[in-house]
Amino acid sequence: MAKDAWPAASAVGSKALELSGMEGYIEHSLGLANWTDVAYTSERVIGFLFGRIDGYREEERPKRPLLGEVPTILRTFFEHDRMTPTLLRFLWGLLLTDLKLKLLMPRSDASIEMFIVDSKYRGKGVGSELIDRFLKAVGDSGSALVTLYTDDMTSNWRFYERRGFRRVGTFYDNLTSYYSGADAHGIIYTLDLGKEEP
Repeated sequence: MAKDAWPAASAVGSKALELSGMEGYIEHSLGLANWTDVAYTSERVIGFLFGRIDGYREEERPKRPLLGEVPTILRTFFEHDRMTPTLLRFLWGLLLTDLKLKLLMPRSDASIEMFIVDSKYRGKGVGSELIDRFLKAVGDSGSALVTLYTDDMTSNWRFYERRGFRRVGTFYDNLTSYYSGADAHGIIYTLDLGKEEP
């Protein structure tokens, strides 16, 4: 499901590497999350949300690695194949995008790390249910500012805006631009649950 949300086979050179890269991205996102919620039918998973909530159930706040997701994704790539020029370009885009996120992402006490709904189940309330449960847990924990990063190429960013998230930054997304073959922009959103509505 995650691989279908962000297809990158032509950029990384093979379906096997695409799958190993997504495996690394999921592993990285789970490492940052202390909130996981999965939607499923009797047959399969149809959506999930991995998030970080400071103070959630008095668990220790997950620590963000200095080099972001790059080491995890590199490890999963090397477990399956060797370094190629195509893979080097992909990793360069990943590194540049991660650096921009480190510089531009506001400090927050909650964040959505990975959020995907199977394309066959979009528009049926699955995503709304997942995000509502996450935001309730954020509010119940006493946390207030939620952040997330997405892009304008592979994401339904309007979904976040309809839910009250405010765009606070955009930048040229090297990674998404590389694997999509078109200019893409990263979008940083915040939602302040502690702010009174007018």
